[in-house]
Amino acid sequence: MERDQLANSGTAGNLSNQLTTNASNVYGSLAPTLAARAATPMGYTPSQKASINTAAQQSAGGSTAGAVGQGGLYAARTRNAGAGQAAIGASNRAAGGNLSRNAVNTEVQSANLGQQNQRAALGGLQSLNSTELSGGENALGLSNQALQGADQSAANNPWMKLLQQGMQSAGQVGSAALMAGG
Repeated sequence: MERDQLANSGTAGNLSNQLTTNASNVYGSLAPTLAARAATPMGYTPSQKASINTAAQQSAGGSTAGAVGQGGLYAARTRNAGAGQAAIGASNRAAGGNLSRNAVNTEVQSANLGQQNQRAALGGLQSLNSTELSGGENALGLSNQALQGADQSAANNPWMKLLQQGMQSAGQVGSAALMAGG
């Protein structure tokens, strides 16, 4: 039984070494990536921002074109060339305002995404540090349990007790012989 427990301790020690090696390999590749993302968070890529802003500009252009077209039709129906100018001007101002808000919202959303990515990277680093080595630590705990079991088995083994008593008696005999000068 003691031999099995000592073998279990060796197995747990080997498992701890393997898990620690695995954790180091994973840590070595993920940690720099997560650290870089935490240090320099990125929101939208320039291409994504360009696509979003292009869509907003197309929308504003379409609104303006629609207003101009309707203004022209209104002027033709009323036979008054200046009748639709105020409405066209208001539509152009509204389209420009919407375009400005969309551009600002794109930047705000990009910054929010960058912060979200930064929080995720920091969380990943914390998780990596706390969980990757826990398997190795748990395996070392199993090794300690096996060694404690081996110690208890040895303490309860009657042959081991006889051996210890014999060694103790031999030590006492040897000490007595040295004291007697022999």
